[in-house]
Amino acid sequence: MRLPLLFLATTMTSALRKVLVTGANKGIGKRIATRILTDIDDSFVYLGARDPGRGAAAVAAIEAEYPHAAGRVELLELDTESDASVDAAAAKVEQLWGLCNNAGVGFERSIAETLAPNYYGAKRVCEAFMPKLVDGGRVCNIGSASAPNFVAGINDPALRAFFTSSDTPLEALEAKLAEYAAAPDYEGISYGLSKASLHVLTMQLQKAHPALRVNTISPGYVLTDLTRGMGASKTPEQSNCHVAPLHALFGDAAHGYYYGSDAVRSPLDVYRGPGEPPFESDTW
Repeated sequence: MRLPLLFLATTMTSALRKVLVTGANKGIGKRIATRILTDIDDSFVYLGARDPGRGAAAVAAIEAEYPHAAGRVELLELDTESDASVDAAAAKVEQLWGLCNNAGVGFERSIAETLAPNYYGAKRVCEAFMPKLVDGGRVCNIGSASAPNFVAGINDPALRAFFTSSDTPLEALEAKLAEYAAAPDYEGISYGLSKASLHVLTMQLQKAHPALRVNTISPGYVLTDLTRGMGASKTPEQSNCHVAPLHALFGDAAHGYYYGSDAVRSPLDVYRGPGEPPFESDTW
């Protein structure tokens, strides 16, 4: 008996490991989405984009360059700073293997403007989509070496411990973030603070969801719209920005850790360069 084409297509799609990548219409997000499709044969990508036109163009570009990805990538309109947008997007997704929180902003914004997408947006997406993850599913939060650099610059040992402890409650963290946001950013800490806060969120999510693997990674210093004119030289296509995300989403990454751009475990309070020995700790 010949099965209907619609049934075959639905069965084939449901057997794939589905991953949502937010902020994926350009830059690092698009590169991660593309390499998932080209490197992982049984993958399917929801390409999250705030602008549906740009998102659709990104999907078309990926399918044109990689025809074997056709049918395995789908636009998902998603503004991580909007409850309504995130809820509407989540209602369209039944099940996920992985979630990659890439959407965010870069430098030269106020603390509140930076925290809104980089911390609160990622948290909003996790709350909406983590219930969709299968047992053993993955969450990859896109962090930055700016996070350990920020923590390394804190003189108060108690505050340094606050940003590196898996025991820091999110309520306490967000109260602290409100204090930071109420003051001018004279020292230019907005971005590093937002990514250090993402590390705390990662550790708390891992504790709350032991059946999942929740990690933060650094994609490396890559030339994108966020870093243009700041010394980065390699575009996403020229860089290895996909290596750590794919390790977190499909590899043997552990639970609740931070991985450098070389997919090696790294500390939260001091910069570890690619190729340097891995960080080892039983506490965080």
